[in-house]
Amino acid sequence: MSFIVNRRDWLKSGLLASSGLALGSATTAQASTAYSSLGIFDVYAEREREIVQEALLAAAPQVRARLSSNENPWGPAPTAIKAIADNAPKAFLYAGPVTAELKKTIAGMHGVTPDQVMLGAGSSELLMASLLLAATKGKVMMAETCYISGRDAREDGATMKTEKVPLTKDYQYDLEAMATRVNSETSMIYVCNPNNPTGVMLPSAKLKSFCDSVSPKATVLVDEAYIDYAPNPATDSMVECIRKGQNVLILRTLSKLHGFAGLRIGYALGQPALLKDLRKFCSGGFTVSTTSAAAAVASFKDKAFQDMVLKNTIESKKFLCDSLTSMGYSYLPSSANFVLFPIKMKGPMLLQKMMAEGVSVKSWFFDQQHWCRVSIGTMDEMKAFKDAFAKSVS
Repeated sequence: MSFIVNRRDWLKSGLLASSGLALGSATTAQASTAYSSLGIFDVYAEREREIVQEALLAAAPQVRARLSSNENPWGPAPTAIKAIADNAPKAFLYAGPVTAELKKTIAGMHGVTPDQVMLGAGSSELLMASLLLAATKGKVMMAETCYISGRDAREDGATMKTEKVPLTKDYQYDLEAMATRVNSETSMIYVCNPNNPTGVMLPSAKLKSFCDSVSPKATVLVDEAYIDYAPNPATDSMVECIRKGQNVLILRTLSKLHGFAGLRIGYALGQPALLKDLRKFCSGGFTVSTTSAAAAVASFKDKAFQDMVLKNTIESKKFLCDSLTSMGYSYLPSSANFVLFPIKMKGPMLLQKMMAEGVSVKSWFFDQQHWCRVSIGTMDEMKAFKDAFAKSVS
């Protein structure tokens, strides 16, 4: 496998892009070439698709609901916004002291040590770094349908070495099948829990048992981007595996419950040696800004705001599910801030019709079926979705 990445180019292109900074086309192309040499999915092409969708939404007659990116319409918390304002005068300083406080806060929350925490500009930076690390060692095993499964193919035909395992009939990860297929070539097993785009969640005891048996053979990467919406986030998380010293890597983000999609804060939990290896492919937290780090510390402390977001999300999700049922549509049980359901027309056609009504959603095609994924928004946005969807399918 070819593996030549200039660290300066990597930091300049890949990490700055993940931080949300505008890049020239030449730099973006350069980064894409680096990904191609590794066979990693092209995150830039994915972002281009999102930009196109945003442009279409902006051109819609009236923007009524943005329900395509799993954003939190109630965040960030007022306390986080105040922390940004209070720390803005310090923005001329590097963020070291503030990010150190953030790492200490995260470690305390999870009962781990600060050297078991690595910060990132959103969890996307850390996910890309994890895949780059895995690509140097062997194959990445994943579900046939998960967050990264549809994004690793490139037009030039290059792909990272992957092994995809079909979901079960009820759209769960087939952990038994995955365990039996792990071999000496497997470097990492990627598990997104709750899964995206399905929203389905694995029972924590079952996933912990999987980590117990498989992590001595290969790193288990558990993407917990949506764990805050789970029934019992503290016990549903695999953080216990980190405390036990297992070869498990957990990715978390503040983009969802905390409303930090535009502020870019994520973190990884893992053993110090594993994080040291990961550091070769990312900034290790250097891309995190003073203001965002301070806002994260404040947001973690604002339990009342988090409870409000969860309450509103549950209410809006119930309205959405009841609306789908009333219109004759079934849906997958979701433990995230979105709902996936099968549709009766081609996905692109539905997206076009919904966009004309000022509502953005996402579509997928798998299991010989077209699907629509709807992010949970405010109650007004859910009502806008119901109205637009009823018109689009009539």
